[in-house]
Amino acid sequence: MLYLNEKDIEGLITMPEVMEAVDKCFKLQGRGQAPNQPRRRIFMPKGTLHAMSGGLVDGSEAYLGVKAYTTFPGLGTRFIFILWDAETAELLSFMEANIEGQLRTGAASGVAARYMAREDASEAGLFGTGWQARTQLEALCCARPLKKVKVYSRNAEKRDKFVAAMQPRVKAQLVAAGSPAEAVKGSQIVCTMTNAKDPVFDGKDLDPGTTVIAAGSNRGTNREVDDETFRRAARGRIATDNIEGSRFESGDLIAAVRANVIQWGQVAEFGLIASGQMPGRASRDEVNLFLSQGVAIEDVALGAELYRRAKARGVGTRLPIEGVFKKAT
Repeated sequence: MLYLNEKDIEGLITMPEVMEAVDKCFKLQGRGQAPNQPRRRIFMPKGTLHAMSGGLVDGSEAYLGVKAYTTFPGLGTRFIFILWDAETAELLSFMEANIEGQLRTGAASGVAARYMAREDASEAGLFGTGWQARTQLEALCCARPLKKVKVYSRNAEKRDKFVAAMQPRVKAQLVAAGSPAEAVKGSQIVCTMTNAKDPVFDGKDLDPGTTVIAAGSNRGTNREVDDETFRRAARGRIATDNIEGSRFESGDLIAAVRANVIQWGQVAEFGLIASGQMPGRASRDEVNLFLSQGVAIEDVALGAELYRRAKARGVGTRLPIEGVFKKAT
């Protein structure tokens, strides 16, 4: 088994390459070749265990994977990912997955922008300045040739620090926005990566033709997008990465359905768009919406690609596991 730590994973892959892996997994999802088990949580007095799993069948190759992580107040979040060969049941890799998760989460938003945003999109608004917001920005800039990105968070100092840290990493001009409206107005893409429990902008401020990518909420109690945004997107396209999981962990969708703003039947699974079975956008002026919860098939797709690259380059540590697993008799 190949063990990969965070340092091993750094430098193995670029964001455009991560996006290709995630794009492929959604194409497979649309074709019924990517079974996904939504996230499940176990709550303990001092912290929470989160686990999700999925599989991919891609030509002659097939993989299974499990992503697990803990969230303990004061101790942060710690991720691991385990990869199997789905043809031979061989345990291929065990990897630390903080960077892996950051990459695939950003890439999913980039892939959504690739299929759902206007091709001439040149300006974006980004809500959030945390660790995950970094790859959201990078992926959006890979998906469209953005000239300007307006960055907003409630903390002005964090906005300024984010702009200064990320400006050398993207070609788009980064601007610290002074208000949610400033970040939204004039943007063809609006992306949210926050831990907000209430909507972070007013849907009335969205220009016609805007694609909204909500990537921060994967809990039923959290919400980044208001009812007005859903009303406007209901006339266009609303998509999510996994319908089953969204019914109990997408706070945005749950609230919009509960308020009778939309119905579940109006929500498409993104794999149908990526695989060409459904358009991501029907007109230039429609407002559309992608809700990203983060799904295990993204981890399997990226984990398999990282494993292949690490193996080819001699990166990582081989761990002996012979004798640990025995064939059933």
